[in-house]
Amino acid sequence: MSADLDPAAAPMLREVRAMGLTWRDLASSAIVVAMVMGFVSFEFGTSLVLFSTAWAASAVELVLGAACAVIAAADLHTRPQALQGRIFRRVTTVLGTIALLTGLIGLAGNSGQALETMVVATIFLWLTATIWHVLSIGEEQ
Repeated sequence: MSADLDPAAAPMLREVRAMGLTWRDLASSAIVVAMVMGFVSFEFGTSLVLFSTAWAASAVELVLGAACAVIAAADLHTRPQALQGRIFRRVTTVLGTIALLTGLIGLAGNSGQALETMVVATIFLWLTATIWHVLSIGEEQ
């Protein structure tokens, strides 16, 4: 049966929205992949100087994590948000704070556990910001 003849299907066909992920989502995703690869190389032991010790890996991951957080969640923190946006903003703020503090602990204390916590918190921050971008598709139209 054609959609023109089916009155129930016609409204659904007109309501389709395009995917609205941006270059920011692509860039922050690439940074998260680089962070995971760096952490894995640290965990398995590498001859790369940047990932050979916990403090060196923490320094690299802090730079990558800061770039990821700024790219992924900047719009949440620079635009006025409705209630749902404010909730996502608070979640990303808490995750970013956890990532920053544990990254600094990993840097100062040469701690692999702190490095791991920082990477995981940054991944969740990226995921939260990406989910926000998916949920807000079509709001600016």
